[in-house]
Amino acid sequence: MDFFQTFIFSIVQGVGEFLPISSSANMDIVSKILSVREFDFGMKITFHAGSLISLIIYFRKTLWRIILGLFTNNVKLSQTAFSTLVLATIPVIFVGVVAHSFIKNFNSTVVSGLMLITFGIILWLSDTVSGKKIAQRCTTCTYVRDFCIGMAQSMAFIPGVSRLGICTTACRLFGLNRKQAISISLLLAIPSIAGSLCIEIVNILKSGLPCEFSFNHALGIALTGLIGIVALPICVKYMENRGFFGIMCYRIIIGLATIFWL
Repeated sequence: MDFFQTFIFSIVQGVGEFLPISSSANMDIVSKILSVREFDFGMKITFHAGSLISLIIYFRKTLWRIILGLFTNNVKLSQTAFSTLVLATIPVIFVGVVAHSFIKNFNSTVVSGLMLITFGIILWLSDTVSGKKIAQRCTTCTYVRDFCIGMAQSMAFIPGVSRLGICTTACRLFGLNRKQAISISLLLAIPSIAGSLCIEIVNILKSGLPCEFSFNHALGIALTGLIGIVALPICVKYMENRGFFGIMCYRIIIGLATIFWL
């Protein structure tokens, strides 16, 4: 993979990770266009590391308040945010550990395309449904809500679902407003991406293979991180102000392209 290809993938990941459009599906399409055959799971993890850096920088104040909230009784909202992170991450850890090998080798363009279309429509519907949200009627307990959001997030291991998309959908169904749903969904990406990186490193070490870290890996992390720092606030503002109709239309187009072209 040369510099130009790495730069293009960094843009796709740096922007796509912060929109509910399944960055992995978009990366697959771009790899097809650029005829990049060596774009494997390990390289995807590298680009995700850049996105993780962007998220940590974007949420640095929130993360600091959460850390302070663990050691003081004066930051109740931060303690609540911490419990949300923990409860919503537990299902993801379980599914990630159990299904890692299957996920790594699973590659169905039809499934990915169908999930892009289906969950794009569901995302838009969850954002526009009037009255009390459907899932909100089932429980008013925030602990149950947070765990259910985590269960929804674990579905992101299915190609084409989009972690941000399914989390935002669940949050909206539980009655959270658009700004809250987007913020929580992005914040939950931090432990999810970090966990994925840890699982991959552990599996590489277990395999006994040498850990190859090339210049392209470092370049991918740096470029994705820088692009993400710029793109993240723009993506957040777009979703808060415009909603998800345009994103749904884009997902339908990409879904059809994935089914009939890839």
